Amino acid sequence: MTLSLDHEPGESLLPPVPGELPGPRSAAELARLREVIYPGTANHLVPLVVASKSGYLVHDLDGNSFVDLVSSSASVPLGAGREDLIEPLVATMRNIGNEDSHGLATELMLPLAEKLISITPDSLTRVDLGLNGTEVVETAVKMMRRATGRPMVLGFLGGYHGETSLTSVLGAEETEISKGIRPLSSGFFHAPYPNPFRSPFAPPRPGGSGDSTVDFIRDHLLFHAVDPEEVAGVLIEPILGSGGCVAPSQEFWDALVALCEEYGWMLAVDEVKTGFGRSGEMFAVEKWGIQPDLMCLGKAMGGGVAPIGAVLGSERAMGGYDDVPTGSTWSWLPWACAASLATIEAFENEPILKNVRALEAVGREKLGAIMERHPQVGDARAFGGFQALEFVHDRESRERDSELQHLVARKATELGILTDSSSASLNIQPSLAMQPEVFSAALDRIAEAVDQAIVELGR
Repeated sequence: MTLSLDHEPGESLLPPVPGELPGPRSAAELARLREVIYPGTANHLVPLVVASKSGYLVHDLDGNSFVDLVSSSASVPLGAGREDLIEPLVATMRNIGNEDSHGLATELMLPLAEKLISITPDSLTRVDLGLNGTEVVETAVKMMRRATGRPMVLGFLGGYHGETSLTSVLGAEETEISKGIRPLSSGFFHAPYPNPFRSPFAPPRPGGSGDSTVDFIRDHLLFHAVDPEEVAGVLIEPILGSGGCVAPSQEFWDALVALCEEYGWMLAVDEVKTGFGRSGEMFAVEKWGIQPDLMCLGKAMGGGVAPIGAVLGSERAMGGYDDVPTGSTWSWLPWACAASLATIEAFENEPILKNVRALEAVGREKLGAIMERHPQVGDARAFGGFQALEFVHDRESRERDSELQHLVARKATELGILTDSSSASLNIQPSLAMQPEVFSAALDRIAEAVDQAIVELGR
């Protein structure tokens, strides 16, 4: 089957560059929003108001169109408005409407649960329900603690698992997210995420685990801070998503798995953002041959048309008890299950993963060229549909240049390209069905935005 197009044949690859932003209608709407919406939300809105979306395009109230390289924080995997995802949702809504799946089973629950078990790693044999990624991460923490009888969970600095009191502490992405909360929460300890560009560690020591981050956990955290017999497990993003599109090495994963096996820890992977093709594999753990005890899913699981999440687990992690409260009233609504099944069917019938790998190749070439041209770009990364530019004052100190990063994002928006500048890097997350030639043209505009921002700041 041919991959569904994200644009109509014959139209130009990219829309015209928009005029001044925000346009008058968007400006008026944003001004009214700021009067009633919490400032922490209203003050961070992009200078446009969406009127409609189609494929990889976002259309605002003023008639401008933008190439979407955010994909609603990677929760719209295949572009907007796909009828093959919307139609089964609508049919199921008309047939059943809403139902609390914790109380009454509906006919799509079993097919979805069985399908998830069939496409995820062999270690995972059970499924539980969730409304979104944050919710299932909290469930995974409960299950690790319940299954092991241990209180402590290891997280990684820079990870992003949500913004509740628990998940913001677990991930510790940025101090602004967990400010005032982290000191009040116990039961977690942290190591730096294994970021090759920003590792605080020297190369692995002789006779160690083979990885510096795991050496730090063994030599320092487990010696000075935490008894390994009190640790329930580890929760980690296989590829750092919001924190900058960073992938660990095979050596790290081998050493971490060995550590978990030695002490009986659970290995839980947060695939809320990496899952469903974003990494170039259906699930990112496939890149390293990892067999986790728990896997958290969300975002793209609903195809961008329905909120839904899931936590999958091994028999050890989820099969030996039935007393952990999970999920919420709106978890696995029948129409969300229908959308999820349709999304998985699209991956099975279309060469989406092949396309994602082509997008990765384009990103490596184009972002690499930007880095070669500008010393203000400290690192350029592309792992499937996870791509990023990290800006620095100089490559030797690697001091972050947030001012330049945010200005590049603004310039890109003015050129008609939407990016994500909410973290430690400029993150780029295209539709997984976007044609590589369209993506290439969009990255050319990002290159132009970098040029303009550097000149404006006199960098």
